[in-house]
Amino acid sequence: MKNAGVLLFCHRVTKFFFSATIKCVLFRGKDKYKILTMKEFDADLYSNYQNAITFLQSHLKTEYIIKGGPREELLELPEDALREAVLNAIAHRDYYSNAGIQLEIYEDRVEIVNPGGLIGNLTVKDLYSRSIPRNPLLFGLMQRMELVEKVGSGLLRINEAMEKYKLPTPLIEADKNFFKIAFIRPDLQKKTIEERVKEGVEKGVEKGVEKLSEKQKIILSLIQKDPDISKKQIAIKGKLSKKSVEYNIRKLKERNILKRIGPARGGYWEIIKV
Repeated sequence: MKNAGVLLFCHRVTKFFFSATIKCVLFRGKDKYKILTMKEFDADLYSNYQNAITFLQSHLKTEYIIKGGPREELLELPEDALREAVLNAIAHRDYYSNAGIQLEIYEDRVEIVNPGGLIGNLTVKDLYSRSIPRNPLLFGLMQRMELVEKVGSGLLRINEAMEKYKLPTPLIEADKNFFKIAFIRPDLQKKTIEERVKEGVEKGVEKGVEKLSEKQKIILSLIQKDPDISKKQIAIKGKLSKKSVEYNIRKLKERNILKRIGPARGGYWEIIKV
């Protein structure tokens, strides 16, 4: 209980846990030969998490999308996936290890490494359906803070976020001592995030069904980027009438391309793959 209190409320955690830090490093190139900048965060758990995310936001590329309204900013890698990976490292690391969490940005990838590998006979494959928290008290407190959700769902959410960006799932290496997850950085000069998403939607829903109308493509593209989007927001962002949105969503549902999960408020859209 005292250890968890230190991690959550201490202004400088290294007074009690020397290695309970997050070291963030930006390298030049694809190896560790040249360090461009480095930060080590040693405050409370939540502050370290926020500072690590800010470091990622500051040193990864951002794509700006302007469609007749306020510009939309998209990080080159899905922020939800990066946040989940950082939180997993914080929740499941071995706080008695002399090593800290390392967040490393290379020219071609982002790696997050935490001390403390898989417990017992768990394999990486097992983590997609179940997990054994190394720090159950800390994990429970992070759940109450709404930082983490149920055990065994983190990697699934990461993969779903990467799939929406049409990027490969991250590479995972794990043993009894360390856990590493690596995100491959995209080449935004070849294809933008928006182009990848649009291409993925068209391929995913047009296979085996009649060709979609332009309005239906717009609706699906917006839903692909934000499954929680409302019909009103679809109309505004897609520059469509409310009647057109209602009509085309009904048609997409009838063709089993789109379905609504949950109520109008609090639910979300799901594009059915065919």
